[in-house]
Amino acid sequence: MRNRLTALFTVLLVGFALAASGCASDPEPGSGNGGPTTPPQAGGTFNIALPSYPSRGLNPHYGAAFDASQVLRNSFDSLVAEDRDEQFRPWLATEWTISPDGLVYEFALRKDVTFHNGEKFDAAAVKANIDSLRDPEGPSWTVLGLLQYSSVSAVDVLDPYKVRIVLNTPRADFLSTLGGLSGAIVAPSTLAVDKQTLTSGTGLVGSGPFILDKVVQGQELRYRKNPAYNWAPATAEHQGGAYIDELVVKYIPEAATRAGLLRSGEVNAIGAVKATDIGLFDGVGGFQYQQIGSAASPWVIMLNLTHGATTDVRVRRAITKGVDIAAVTKSLTKGTQQRAWSLISPDSAYYDPKFENTGAADIAAAKTLLAEAGWTGTDSEGYRTDSTGRRLTVRLLATNPTYPEDDFLKAWQAELRQNLGIQVDLQFVDNAQVYDLLARNDYEAFPRQVGGLDLSLQFNRAYGSTTPDLKYGQINGITIGSIVGGSKLADPQVDRWLVEATQATDSEQRKQLFNRITAYLLDNAVAIPLYTDRNSVAADASVHHVTTLFDPPRNSVNGWAYDIAVR
Repeated sequence: MRNRLTALFTVLLVGFALAASGCASDPEPGSGNGGPTTPPQAGGTFNIALPSYPSRGLNPHYGAAFDASQVLRNSFDSLVAEDRDEQFRPWLATEWTISPDGLVYEFALRKDVTFHNGEKFDAAAVKANIDSLRDPEGPSWTVLGLLQYSSVSAVDVLDPYKVRIVLNTPRADFLSTLGGLSGAIVAPSTLAVDKQTLTSGTGLVGSGPFILDKVVQGQELRYRKNPAYNWAPATAEHQGGAYIDELVVKYIPEAATRAGLLRSGEVNAIGAVKATDIGLFDGVGGFQYQQIGSAASPWVIMLNLTHGATTDVRVRRAITKGVDIAAVTKSLTKGTQQRAWSLISPDSAYYDPKFENTGAADIAAAKTLLAEAGWTGTDSEGYRTDSTGRRLTVRLLATNPTYPEDDFLKAWQAELRQNLGIQVDLQFVDNAQVYDLLARNDYEAFPRQVGGLDLSLQFNRAYGSTTPDLKYGQINGITIGSIVGGSKLADPQVDRWLVEATQATDSEQRKQLFNRITAYLLDNAVAIPLYTDRNSVAADASVHHVTTLFDPPRNSVNGWAYDIAVR
């Protein structure tokens, strides 16, 4: 059964008589065990430590696909908000209509919104943003516009507070695009800068509940409360201004150091709690701990179909069977992450449990497959070789990993060495370098969690046709393939299924198409599902509404502090 995200939140009812009598009451809904028992009060500073600084810069459009950039949500609003059930709620748009053919969207806009620089938000601002995003000369075109906005054929201002967006093909993922950071609305005057400045995001202004005050590159972001804010999304816990006066986001890569900062009182909350640190907070007086699943794609290892030993499907299938991923996941994460059986998250509306317990480890079958593929010898170090003495080597290329990916990849390397005699070389590089190395095509494995709020965007980017040098294109105005398509799959049938799933407006039809794609990819060992993305946060007992730090439906811990109070 699909794991309902909402099942992770306990609704706690506090009786009026109990509160009035001054007796001890239960923590408020959304605060987690050990949370506050009194109503939230305005004022104070909220300090949170997160693992990764938004290295893509401060332009929300340029970094929208990356978890680290989601902290920018504190300064930027969108037309709509997506809730934990993947339904859409009003935000800067009060209502909207979609034509029966799925091509025309009309939005009625709020009339009381101002940007931080005093500019009025209106239909012209929406047009300026979307026109910028679909500009092939803009900095966000290759990372966002081409993937998500290339289907937009026109943006029309119908009146000052009504805008029409016309697509050239139906897109089931379009509201998700508008509801994510990819749909953040920026003050138009601040978009009119040179490309380099726009890429960095310096000077970009939003309308969000906080104003960015100070940037310490790579280390810290400081925000102050926007006193005029009164247009929170319908998904928020309250309306009006934010509770806290200041937000300080510290970037601490080491999980143990983050945990130490929380325990010492230097921060109020931390994201990405390591499994070995959970016991420091969960059920411990003075602290609260929450964990939640994500509709984002599971972590996978894509196997390169165009280079090295992994061009042979028998080798790829052997690799998928050569590691007990369930056991490794359980051992490393102490049950905080779950073994992924599908390429779709179990917290997605499109998940099908029929893939569960398929693809389990089978070392004997894996050895048979390798023998059939001609890898029958063994060298002096115990590695498997072919008839020429060439060692069976898998070069794994990855961006510098964080927990739990770092531990998992080392375990995967050790297991393949022990179980099948496969040499796995790990190459970890900065994110800025990885795409050049992918284009050189000198690798066999590429681990990734492919971003995107909608499943079509995730699948199109990861499994659409991509050439060995990372070239990709469009079908019916929909971009298929991307620079993160590490398997370099190029299958016209898969591309057709991807396009159909993107265009389908019927959810059951989409689910059937996603099932078909998943079955094909798993059968051909294009990608190996590793573990599902489960995000965690720990906080001290002063923090109200700690679960609002999870950004639905991806539920990354983004530090969005609008509903947070510390009094």
